[in-house]
Amino acid sequence: MARRWLTLGLLLFAGSFILLANRWLGEITLTRGAATVFALAAIYFVFKIIVQDRIITRIELPDRRYYLSKVAFTGYIFAIVAAIAAIWVENIQALLFGFGLVAAAFTITMQDVARNFAGGSIIYVNGIYKVGDRIEIGSKKGDVIDIGILYTTLMETNEWVSGDQHTGRLSVLPNSYVLGGTLNNYTRDFNFLWDEITVPITYESDWRQARSLILNIIRRETATAKDVAEQEIATMEKKYLLSKRSLEADIFMRLTDNWIELTARYVIPARQRRITRSRISQMILEEIEASEGIKIASATFDIVGFPEISIKDGLSKREEE
Repeated sequence: MARRWLTLGLLLFAGSFILLANRWLGEITLTRGAATVFALAAIYFVFKIIVQDRIITRIELPDRRYYLSKVAFTGYIFAIVAAIAAIWVENIQALLFGFGLVAAAFTITMQDVARNFAGGSIIYVNGIYKVGDRIEIGSKKGDVIDIGILYTTLMETNEWVSGDQHTGRLSVLPNSYVLGGTLNNYTRDFNFLWDEITVPITYESDWRQARSLILNIIRRETATAKDVAEQEIATMEKKYLLSKRSLEADIFMRLTDNWIELTARYVIPARQRRITRSRISQMILEEIEASEGIKIASATFDIVGFPEISIKDGLSKREEE
């Protein structure tokens, strides 16, 4: 805060010094220079001291504070450009024409930067993703922690870490990806995923008891998530052409050559997939261990017998001959 006031004081001092020098020299350039410095001081006072320090920093919600900071910074830059143009440019039409030429040259000579800028504009306007969303672009997946005009920063997930958990590495991606690539958003409009756990049991097991046991655990552990997901689905149906579907957890069976495969399907928050799967898997194993009629199948072989093997001594055989 003290640094803000020091910067403002330096701007006012510089403006006063230029204005004092103008009284002796009477140059129009000094007049405009003083007006520019005072305008910058006023803009700095409004956006940095009043808006940023007195208003935005007191907002408790992090996402709202972040977005308002971005808006304030954009307004700060535009206000500076507008003030300088108003003070120094006499012919606005010539200025606009010059901006057009600069923009054309910028697009031709720096196509990648122009594409990144266009992608950033689309992200802001269409809301393809926002800060806090979990997205996947190309081979990169992670949580969006910053969206700039040219680049998007992710807190990376997956890679060498099993499951959807952070690696600790930051990935910076050009915004031009949204112009021609496929983007997966795990949390936009619907913050849930469907996940599955497969449990193989032997054919000697009581499959009816196993199905009921697993289903009870799944429905108990995902009941809260299912209720919230149903509310979000109802909201999505107003925005998208989305058919009705059940979010109730269920069990699907498949017969294989070696075992009966029970697959539990359920809905869960996108960021809790690994944690929930681990907790449910532990509960299923504990229940199966306590049950006498259910046995987990595995790709092992039970040897039930050997054929009779007769070995004769070669020397004894020759003696018999």
